[in-house]
Amino acid sequence: MATTRNRIIYQSQALFISPNSTGFHIQTGTTGPASTTYSQLQSSDDNYSFTWTGVTGRSAAQGWQDNPVRNRSLIEPMERIQSANFNFTINRQDINEFGKLARLDSIVMESPTVGLDFNYYLTDGGNERKMGFNVPTSFQDERYKTANRTSSAFWTGDGCMSGYSALSGVLKDPQGNNFFITVVPDGEDVQGTTDLAATGSAYTKNDVICIGNGFVSDYTVEAAVGSIPTASVTVEAFNIKVDDHLSGGPLDGSNNYLDEGVPGVTLEGNSGACRYVFQTGVGNTGTDIFQRTAGKPFNTTGSSNIAALRPGDLTLSMGESGSYIGLTDMDGAGAAHIQSFTINVPLSRTVLQRLGSTFGYARVVDLPVDITCTVSAVVSELQTKNLFSELCSRQTHDFTLTMHDSSCTSAGNKKLKYTVKGARLDSETFTNAIGDNESVDMTFTSQIGGANDQSAGLFMEGSYPRYRTINYWPLGQMKDNASTYKGTPLWLGSS
Repeated sequence: MATTRNRIIYQSQALFISPNSTGFHIQTGTTGPASTTYSQLQSSDDNYSFTWTGVTGRSAAQGWQDNPVRNRSLIEPMERIQSANFNFTINRQDINEFGKLARLDSIVMESPTVGLDFNYYLTDGGNERKMGFNVPTSFQDERYKTANRTSSAFWTGDGCMSGYSALSGVLKDPQGNNFFITVVPDGEDVQGTTDLAATGSAYTKNDVICIGNGFVSDYTVEAAVGSIPTASVTVEAFNIKVDDHLSGGPLDGSNNYLDEGVPGVTLEGNSGACRYVFQTGVGNTGTDIFQRTAGKPFNTTGSSNIAALRPGDLTLSMGESGSYIGLTDMDGAGAAHIQSFTINVPLSRTVLQRLGSTFGYARVVDLPVDITCTVSAVVSELQTKNLFSELCSRQTHDFTLTMHDSSCTSAGNKKLKYTVKGARLDSETFTNAIGDNESVDMTFTSQIGGANDQSAGLFMEGSYPRYRTINYWPLGQMKDNASTYKGTPLWLGSS
């Protein structure tokens, strides 16, 4: 933090995420001759002909492009971020004794509470996939065809499985993700920045806020008339640290690199010994994190090819709407006019502790988990219903929120789809006043099922393209399997 900033605003920050918390965030592989040009490297990588041998920590002498070794970062950008806030609280217990008014000491008895919350515009499901949700993509990836699979289930080639709960990976995640907020000098954009000196202390004009072992504790999707659809995420974590430089750049003209330890903590509560870097492509020795090679500026917009989704390109369907037990007409010509739809998934967590360790060894989801769906609508017609006679009804509804690409004449291609299955009505609230249209707020709840439950819970489908390092982004318990990071993911080619 050697450089004095007047302020930090949104242009100078960007949010990133890693595939795991305590493992190396560097992917190592072998390629052709060292004289291979950047365009050739990029082309061969995009065609999957690179031989990436696993996820390891590179030595300072390796550099980024020493024949035959190639290295690149597994850290990926989060897209369309609108806000990001972080905090921490140290939990202490005062030690007092008879005969002395003031405390003797204040000791740490349990893990600190580190929080991160951010929201972003919904696009193609790529952000959700990076956070560990099971989000199959409709994007065609020729490498992972299903012809050799014996199972009838459709695997999309991104580690996700179609038809299964979006939360199956999140519920079984043993270590969470690391989050990184980069901070560049005042007045500079993070995207496209190339103004980094290649030697010495000049790198300390950049900071990285590192949050370790981050678990999603709340996920909310909101779509409303007149607003861009957004997602809000709350993360609970074990650790936070700040580095005074952007890891991955050369410290001097040689091959000494500013690699930093990851912020994740092990089960014993020690700071992670593995390393991370922010170099995002296949670059040459001496190239800073903002340039894959000269003239190739760093970019945080990710792979999404749309800026945002419009409310006019959204459709909401309600299964079994003709059997709705409430007073509002939800079917046919007299159906209420939907104004907004919200999905809230609370994933509150409990830190598990044990003797011999000050910090928790796991942060597990409190079960059962109820998904809440809220529908707000302008009332059109009412149904002839008697609430008392409907109390024994076991009617459930499936809600499907489909978001299409923007089109001025008709609905474009499907970009993102949410399905909540097995939702039951909890309440209806009618509101009217002089000058207003009568409106109704309906609340439904569904309960999350197990990873193999296809009839209840939250399901997602996306359209994100395959990003470079997706092979090394396993879901759930596969994060703890070393074989996952040795080259070919465990799920590839299995039934």
